[in-house]
Amino acid sequence: MASDATDLRVLKTRAAIQSHFLGLLLQKNFNEITVKDIASAAKIGRGTFYLHYEDKYNLLETVVKEGLAETVGKFRPHEYFTDDKVVPTRIVGFALTIFQHFKKNDRFFRAMLFNEGIPMFRHRMQSLFLAKFRKEIQQVHLPPQKADPLMLEILPIFISSAMIGLVSWWFENQMRISDREMAERIFLIVTRGPLKALGLGFQDEPNKKSPHGM
Repeated sequence: MASDATDLRVLKTRAAIQSHFLGLLLQKNFNEITVKDIASAAKIGRGTFYLHYEDKYNLLETVVKEGLAETVGKFRPHEYFTDDKVVPTRIVGFALTIFQHFKKNDRFFRAMLFNEGIPMFRHRMQSLFLAKFRKEIQQVHLPPQKADPLMLEILPIFISSAMIGLVSWWFENQMRISDREMAERIFLIVTRGPLKALGLGFQDEPNKKSPHGM
């Protein structure tokens, strides 16, 4: 029981430190924040802070690592297919789940995306999404004629870059569009492509080759 109580106190203390740290990141550049600021905000002594973290950089790394692990864990591309075909409801469900996750953890994402003292966060998040995609897409078993190696390299970068930009825009606009509406629009863009999602058609040009030489 004593050990359980100690573990619970440790978890509560760390949660308080991380929560107040995020609060400071929403107000000040990371480079300007000191351990004294964090300890004061969390109402603990500096000695207590150092019992849990080596310094503010160790705290940042812990917060980023835990936050991204939880986020990327919700991204499971192989589950969107059945018999090598996309299941539309699963795509919508994923987009809705991920935006609900962003909304629930908005303090974390606002702090990380918009704090100028943490410039590598977007790149790190994208890299983790790309790694997860490349690992899981192997479970889909695309037919050989459809497995375009170059497309498999380009498409994840295109989609992940767009998603991160979209999430940033969503937060900047105070999430004025509901998470469900965002999910439905993303589904249309993914399934129709950006131009058709806008309602645009294509002019037939029978004498010209397609963009990829067909």
